[in-house]
Amino acid sequence: MARRLLSLALVAAVAALACRPATIAEAEAKGDVAWLEENGTPDAVAALGRVADKDPKAAATLRSREFDTFAFRAAWAAVLREAAWGSAMLRAALADPKQADLAASGMGRREPHLVSFLADLDGALVRLSASKQNFNVSSALASVGPAARQTIERRLLDPSTRAAMCRGIASNDAETDAHNALLGVPEKARDDPACVDAVARVAAQDETALAWLGERGEPGLLSAAGKEDALPCAKLHTVWAKAFVARPPTLYSALTVPLGHAVKRCAAEMDGVLADAIVLSVASGKDSAFVRERATDALFHACKAPG
Repeated sequence: MARRLLSLALVAAVAALACRPATIAEAEAKGDVAWLEENGTPDAVAALGRVADKDPKAAATLRSREFDTFAFRAAWAAVLREAAWGSAMLRAALADPKQADLAASGMGRREPHLVSFLADLDGALVRLSASKQNFNVSSALASVGPAARQTIERRLLDPSTRAAMCRGIASNDAETDAHNALLGVPEKARDDPACVDAVARVAAQDETALAWLGERGEPGLLSAAGKEDALPCAKLHTVWAKAFVARPPTLYSALTVPLGHAVKRCAAEMDGVLADAIVLSVASGKDSAFVRERATDALFHACKAPG
């Protein structure tokens, strides 16, 4: 009798094993939440997200994986499918400083659906202002597009979020509107090393920003562009060519130090610019002889880069 019971138990165990899914696709088709959670691969977590559209247990399982980037990617995929659980999970995570940046890492960039999370991203960046873990939040915010312009400007005007926002604007995900926000705010709203770096990086990829830097950018920004490798020498040449065309010779003396940095890093590319600038400053008939003399002197001294 005991032997027969043991045999029946073994048959039952084998049958149970035979009923278990063998692949992620099979587990998804069966709605096997436990199997997908145990598997835990990115594909399994994505499948768990699709199961969650119909099974609250799967959604709860994903919420429990609060430090899993792939769980937040599954939530974002749900947002794109208009599945309510995805938005709820992301909003809750963005409201939690411990999860917010990781949650933002799972969200898409330059996606129309981001607009509905604008307030959530804004609030998350404010809460994370004292933390270094905020790049994903700021880069997601910078990628929203025109709807985020005022929010980005507000974050730049706020000293506590300025650096974080500038790092987001410097990211490859940032939209042109974010670039324009950085250039359009008052000078004091760019008063942070991260913002100075952001201007150079934005100018390297955005022709409008490149022209603005040459024609209107403050001397401190020109100095940074000259010293840092973020702006290639060919583009630095363009910046200075525009600077000497757009700015009157009366302002040339203020450009002495920035020009010196540019010459030191990109001597070959700057040769032609220097020659043109000297001609412009001396030949201009709009200024007094004294101003022209000072402008020429400043330019010649700029050939000796500051130490």
